[in-house]
Amino acid sequence: MSENSSPKLESTTAAGTKKPFPEWIKPKGKETELLINNSLTGGKVPFVFNESGKGRSLTWYACGPTVYDASHMGHARTYISFDIIRRIMKNYLGFNIQYVMNITDIDDKIIIRANESGISHSDLSKKWETAFFEDMKLLNVLPPDALTRVTEYVPQIVEYVEKIISNGFAYESNGSVYFDTVAFSKVHDYGKLEPNSVGNEKLAAEGEGSLTATSAVSEKRSGFDFALWKKSKPGEPVWNSPWGEGRPGWHIECSAMASDLLGGNIDIHSGGSDLKFPHHDNELAQSEAFYGNRQWINYFVHSGHLLIDGLKMSKSLKNFITIKQALEKYTSRQMRMFFILHKYDKAMNYSPESMGYAIEMEKTFVEFFHTAKQILRDSPLSLPQFWTQAEKDLNKHLQNANEQVHQFILDNFNTSDALKTLSDLVNKTNVYIRSCAEQKTNPRLNLISAIAEYITYIFSVFGLTESSTAGSMIGFGSGAGKGNIEEEMTPILNALTQFRSEVRASAIAKDTTAILKTCDNLRDEVLPLLGVKIDDKSATTAMWKFEDKETLKKEMEQKKEIEKKKQADKEEKERKLKEKFEKSKIPPQQLFINETDKYSKFNDLGMPTHDKEGVEITKSQLKKLQKEYDNQTKEHNNYLKSIQQQEQSSSPTLTSTQSPQ
Repeated sequence: MSENSSPKLESTTAAGTKKPFPEWIKPKGKETELLINNSLTGGKVPFVFNESGKGRSLTWYACGPTVYDASHMGHARTYISFDIIRRIMKNYLGFNIQYVMNITDIDDKIIIRANESGISHSDLSKKWETAFFEDMKLLNVLPPDALTRVTEYVPQIVEYVEKIISNGFAYESNGSVYFDTVAFSKVHDYGKLEPNSVGNEKLAAEGEGSLTATSAVSEKRSGFDFALWKKSKPGEPVWNSPWGEGRPGWHIECSAMASDLLGGNIDIHSGGSDLKFPHHDNELAQSEAFYGNRQWINYFVHSGHLLIDGLKMSKSLKNFITIKQALEKYTSRQMRMFFILHKYDKAMNYSPESMGYAIEMEKTFVEFFHTAKQILRDSPLSLPQFWTQAEKDLNKHLQNANEQVHQFILDNFNTSDALKTLSDLVNKTNVYIRSCAEQKTNPRLNLISAIAEYITYIFSVFGLTESSTAGSMIGFGSGAGKGNIEEEMTPILNALTQFRSEVRASAIAKDTTAILKTCDNLRDEVLPLLGVKIDDKSATTAMWKFEDKETLKKEMEQKKEIEKKKQADKEEKERKLKEKFEKSKIPPQQLFINETDKYSKFNDLGMPTHDKEGVEITKSQLKKLQKEYDNQTKEHNNYLKSIQQQEQSSSPTLTSTQSPQ
């Protein structure tokens, strides 16, 4: 049946209004206070989980990458966002999660890229899968509990397709198998996630892949039917099937693999918002056709789009940023802080300015943790610990922050406002600490400790710090390994030994300048690379801090870049001033005379009257040239005045007893 004569799937009602979301079936089980933005409803709904026999357990299937190229910032947006949510549900809300993710290792994009690269599809996908998980490790994204690859599930996919055919929702045509969207729509809801995209020919065609031949349309009963099994063409990988040699379609892989491990009803399914239609909607249709049920997924969550400087990321726009490129400029923690500052399901913009805000937010907490550590390290518990009104007020801020953060987390994982609440708590604590210093009283240790430990705990939940139990660690940690003390201290002791030798030599030579330079070098160049930061508080006092080596390294690089730019700007300014000064030496009458490549005739003042072709200069051109001429006259006169002033200042001054000869 041709597309022109095929049944149509409409995206709007007869009146032209948008179609509403189909009815969502609320799961049976225990309803929680947690609200989730469910793409199946278009809004927030309470999270319900089945307690029977599983305790606080849930199943989660995450759409993994198609591995044909380097992972980019769009991947970082999706996988960091859902890693944060996964950590919250596990470590804060106490759910036992079975987290499954797929790898699409055979697809039209992989076949095209492999053929272009002259390597096998298998070698290409393995290369980029390895690179993807390396990037995820660098971003501190937890690995899945189970990993499924399409090439390892082909027999299960074939069986899945056979069942859909036997249920009456798919058909074979010319060696390929297509899902019958019209037959399905008669008894099920098709397009649950984006009802208004149903019937969009462009999106439907993109979902079929760029290797789909135009002749395939004539093989379908409806132009909007999609491939479950594709007949392989020459040069494409093949697997045996009841319909001949071929390969799985794109959408069927997730249905078959997720069903194999998680069954006919899954709690959560996640992915990027660009996959809603047709990919995720087709997944839902296939699975409901397979099981004969009304709801395969209870909660579908999607991460929002990521823009680069306000534009969609694209190689054609030359704003395609890989994860590795981003990590050359920013640390993993800074990138996670950036994503935490934005709601996971909303569009967000990646730019130097937005990353700068994330870095400043990180510094706020870094400095607070260092201050808290110094107080706890230097102030003995024997000092007064009685709570005045100031301590009672600060404790109230802590309790309020605790409750606000909890409510923000329950409100669709609102980490953005939760982080701002913690930042406000830090600001109030800093005010308290400064007030103690002004009044010459000591901060109350247990209160400072409680605040620092609480913030550390929430950061641990968000994946910003190493996992820790309350009280065992404050702050981000230094990133030090877990080796023995000698191994960890050796680089620092080597640096201090070298420092002592240099200072001793300079002292013997009585070279104070060299001593100060050596001290600055230890602070600015040596210790940061070892995870130690020193801040000068006065001419005679300083404070040391442990910090993540990579963070300090990036700070050093950023500082050097700023200094490099300052120097370049300074040199450019000096060059322009010199150029302007040299130009000021030229009398205005000679300004244009040598520009014979532009002009052929000049008047008595040296002003051009005809261009190089002998055509008379227009009035508008003459006006511009006159302005330039007048400006040169002014600059040249200033030059002559400066020369005259120099000559006068260098001439001998006659005293009252002297007279000219």
